[in-house]
Amino acid sequence: MLNAIRASLYKMFHDKAFWICIAVTAAWAMIVIAAQVLTSSMRGIQDVSELANHWYGFIGLHSIEVPLIASSALLFAGEFRNKSWKLLIAKGISKTSFYIAKLVSILTLTVIISFVSILVLAIGNTTLLHATFDLAYIGNVFLYFLEETIAHMTIAVLIIMIICIVKRGEVASMISFFLMIFGYVLLRSLENALGLGEFLTDIWAFSQTAFSEFGGPADWGWVLSVFFGHLIVCSVITILFLNCRDVE
Repeated sequence: MLNAIRASLYKMFHDKAFWICIAVTAAWAMIVIAAQVLTSSMRGIQDVSELANHWYGFIGLHSIEVPLIASSALLFAGEFRNKSWKLLIAKGISKTSFYIAKLVSILTLTVIISFVSILVLAIGNTTLLHATFDLAYIGNVFLYFLEETIAHMTIAVLIIMIICIVKRGEVASMISFFLMIFGYVLLRSLENALGLGEFLTDIWAFSQTAFSEFGGPADWGWVLSVFFGHLIVCSVITILFLNCRDVE
């Protein structure tokens, strides 16, 4: 299993799609910084934390999730497209080990994308929006990075499950984008129809980014519980699916 994980990580870091993803992530974060500057000028908002909360939701939806979905489809669905995963299975790597290797890779990718995105924003806030660069600010940035990373790791678990089941990158990315854009609306409508309050949307993977605020409290217990819940459920579904089907 360790060899499978090392091979998967090596392949990911040496794929040009990975570096394109990082560049797009940094570029979009710069666009968000420009939006923060424009908002500050037009509305006279001087509180950097307020600006951050206003626009970090935007970055959480786009500059982390969009590159994550697109790069995951490019990096991990390729093994199904070119049938190279058949060679790995033939060499004695179990389907479970194959899945775990891809899971570790996509979680690593999520950490890197979150780090690049939030680091660029933090630098922009201190240089262009004159945020006070002190220990309190550094602590807020670090905590927000942890919160958003865990939230997006929940999404990553869902994405890799879709990729392993669908096995086609373009289809997997379309499904993931659909869930990102319309999933909340559909679940909210179902909640209203069944009178469930906000139970479904509270456990929905793409809703977890809303539980963290820059410079504010986060419901750590809930975010972690939802992450591990998705990790267990999605992993069981994926492993059962892979083991119940022949290698194609």
